[in-house]
Amino acid sequence: MNGFDKTTSIIDGVPIFVKSIKKFNNSKLFSKIIIVASRDNISDIKNILKDYNLDEDVILGGDRRQDSVSIAVDYLDKFSIEKIVIHDSARPLFLDSILKEGLKLLDEKDAVIPVIPIQDTVKKVKLKQVIKTVSRNELFRSQTPQFFNFKILKECIKKTSQKVIYTDESELLEINGFEVNSIEGNIVNQKITTLNDLEFLKKFNNSWNFKSGIASDVHRLIKGDSLVLGGIKIPYEKRLDGHSDADVVLHAISDSIIGAIGHGDLGKHFPSNQKKWENISSEIFLNKAIELMNGLNLEIFHIDIQIILQEPKLSDLLVNIEQNISNLLNLDIEKINLKVTSTDNMGLIGSGDAIGTLCAVTLKEPND
Repeated sequence: MNGFDKTTSIIDGVPIFVKSIKKFNNSKLFSKIIIVASRDNISDIKNILKDYNLDEDVILGGDRRQDSVSIAVDYLDKFSIEKIVIHDSARPLFLDSILKEGLKLLDEKDAVIPVIPIQDTVKKVKLKQVIKTVSRNELFRSQTPQFFNFKILKECIKKTSQKVIYTDESELLEINGFEVNSIEGNIVNQKITTLNDLEFLKKFNNSWNFKSGIASDVHRLIKGDSLVLGGIKIPYEKRLDGHSDADVVLHAISDSIIGAIGHGDLGKHFPSNQKKWENISSEIFLNKAIELMNGLNLEIFHIDIQIILQEPKLSDLLVNIEQNISNLLNLDIEKINLKVTSTDNMGLIGSGDAIGTLCAVTLKEPND
């Protein structure tokens, strides 16, 4: 595929197939979701699912779409299933409402598929010559997800010769004399087949490409001779207490980035009960967060950081801290806002026994 795998390609900062899985999961309508993968991408798909804390079953498909569906149906036959929904992973923008509509109709129908009317004038062409104009009044384009009675679909697959080629399962039911019913699809739910399709969909989806994350971190101050904030070592009579270097600023930045990309939190990636992270520089945490962000083709659009402390005073150090954050993130300083506040002597921070940080980050896909 010349390095292009539409299933694992990124849109809106998320692998295409993950967008669909999340929609299915969020609907609460499905007892089981399986992913049929190819030999080329099965390893990548399993790793991506792990990254997103998803535990869907992944099985190896066949050479053709119809072979893959047949394998999936055989796999599901051991479960008590009445309805099955088949979806092209390369269609991430289907409407949530279509799931309820399709499943409801399936209570009384054998098969239900979404379709959209053809708006363009249709020509029949042979050897680059237009033979005739075809009436489009009864022509529609089919989409997915498609909804089927599981028993009927299974029977149709078993009794149809493998030599018979069909481009989707609704055609298979047609071949076997079953009625296929249609519901209104969505023009936005285009199938990604080529890189041009992907780029078009990214541009269409551009207004949705911003992601935000927010995080906080607080550490106690204990007796010491310096503390680290934003990667800058500051001489002081106390230090921040923590498993790592306890840099609350870099912790909050890292955690907000990890949250924005939907990868859990800092503790998931760097558990405090693991000795290997003891006294380690928080720049390691930040570099991991940046690596995860870059892997999803995202970049920081803006970051707002607020340090909360009573002591020490940071007014003379803010420029240095902000510049160091800029260097660590490889980010223009104009995209960083750093500020300091106190709690007016209230609480653990107000008594000078702790320092906290709040961070809000906005991510976006980079401009071409």
